[in-house]
Amino acid sequence: MVPNLVTSANIALGFCAVLAAAQGRYDLAVHLLVAAIFCDLLDGQLARRLGGTSRFGQQLDSLSDVLSFGAAPAFLVHAALLHELGPWGVASAVVYLMAGALRLARFNVTSDAHAKESRTTGVPIPIAAGYAMAVVLMRDRIDAWSGAAVIVAMALLMVSRVRLPQLRGSTLVTWMLLVGIVNYLAVVARPGWPTVGWWNLWNALILAAAWLSERAARRRPPAIEAP
Repeated sequence: MVPNLVTSANIALGFCAVLAAAQGRYDLAVHLLVAAIFCDLLDGQLARRLGGTSRFGQQLDSLSDVLSFGAAPAFLVHAALLHELGPWGVASAVVYLMAGALRLARFNVTSDAHAKESRTTGVPIPIAAGYAMAVVLMRDRIDAWSGAAVIVAMALLMVSRVRLPQLRGSTLVTWMLLVGIVNYLAVVARPGWPTVGWWNLWNALILAAAWLSERAARRRPPAIEAP
């Protein structure tokens, strides 16, 4: 019940973010979705540590992600910026939402509910939502077409076959991912080109470190078991 309650909090935060966006309180909506991201990080960790992993929890988690990191960011970014593009803005938001749903469906049918792999296929929807929220925070510094380009790019990356690292174990890449979360909090606290630029540069360094780590693992000779 404990992990499922955290997942339920994720759902509640996503719904409240939609309400805030509908009232034009865009920064508040972003802050609520950031809290939802932390709930999403926490529920899986709790489930594995408490031995409470289940297919039910996995399905509930994905349903919460569709709302908090699919529908809510799509509505938020459209209300804050993409509405200026008319039908094209609607299309961009819908493409993002559909790609997020497809990505979650693929994850559910290919992943193990009781274990977490070191890599995942396609950009996880919370990361895509993070970029959508960054677009909202930077709405006074970018034009609507640029925002739409970011949203569509995230949609394509979510349904891509790109293999990306996850928070798992105590590796260099895992620690870099944790620093990346701190960098994103800096974007939320002080949105601007310096923080956004550093966040994206760090993300590129994470990808490079993950690629080098995987390459080294492939070159390492297999361990020989004692007879």
